[in-house]
Amino acid sequence: MKTWKNKNFKTSALVASLLLMLCSAPAVSGEYAQLAGNLAEAAKANGITRIAMGAFSASAGTEEEARFAAEKTASLLSSKIGLEILDQATLEANAGPKGSWLSQLPSRLRPQAFIKGSVFKGEGDLTVMAKLVDAASGRVLETIEIRSAARFTDLPPVPELNWDSPPATAPMHDNLRDSVADTAFDCKGAFREMTRINDGAVDLKARYWALKMKEKGFVFGSLTRNPGSEFRDPQVKQKFYELLAKYHEQDAAPAISEAQTKKLEDFMGREDAVIDRCGIY
Repeated sequence: MKTWKNKNFKTSALVASLLLMLCSAPAVSGEYAQLAGNLAEAAKANGITRIAMGAFSASAGTEEEARFAAEKTASLLSSKIGLEILDQATLEANAGPKGSWLSQLPSRLRPQAFIKGSVFKGEGDLTVMAKLVDAASGRVLETIEIRSAARFTDLPPVPELNWDSPPATAPMHDNLRDSVADTAFDCKGAFREMTRINDGAVDLKARYWALKMKEKGFVFGSLTRNPGSEFRDPQVKQKFYELLAKYHEQDAAPAISEAQTKKLEDFMGREDAVIDRCGIY
């Protein structure tokens, strides 16, 4: 692989700076801090110090999201001074028959309130609703609703990487390229094919690089070019950086299957070969 050319240093530094600015945005989990804070305030206002939390219900396709919402909310509430957060499933399992489990608990473990939650899928985001319910009366003391970015959406399919057909062999004359192109290779045709594939791979590439950047020992300076520099359309490039920042800030970047990773890396290897041959564009 080639190393950075001196004339590309300013450009690569600018893109790296953009990445750092995007990745310094507030963490995506901020909405859950708001949810937990409002629930804690409602508990304090009603003299409640001991709360049991169970699983959040999920609409179709949001099971992982609901698990995350419940665990994140419980974790944040547990850090609040003056609140004791109990796991409802554990209490039920240890108390006895389900119909009378609450009355069988010793007073020191009996919750004063429950948190009930639901997660619904919207267009591009999620709605999370949580209720603080009085354990004795069943009265809803507070209802909080937040919007959250989806974390576990199905990954889009890897675009068809149709590199089997050889490109046209017409010579190309382009004074804007950084390196001399082989006149037997159609750089413009190769770039058009790369653009077609990349337009459908923006989200997948953002997920891939978010995971890479979280790997132990990852060094940004080890790359031969900045992720995203291959996108020709400025709006597509901006979308890639926004997605990369979003996924990088998440507690766990969305996973990619081994098959998807292999196919994407194969494409990016061919992409690198075209850039090395024809120059960055």
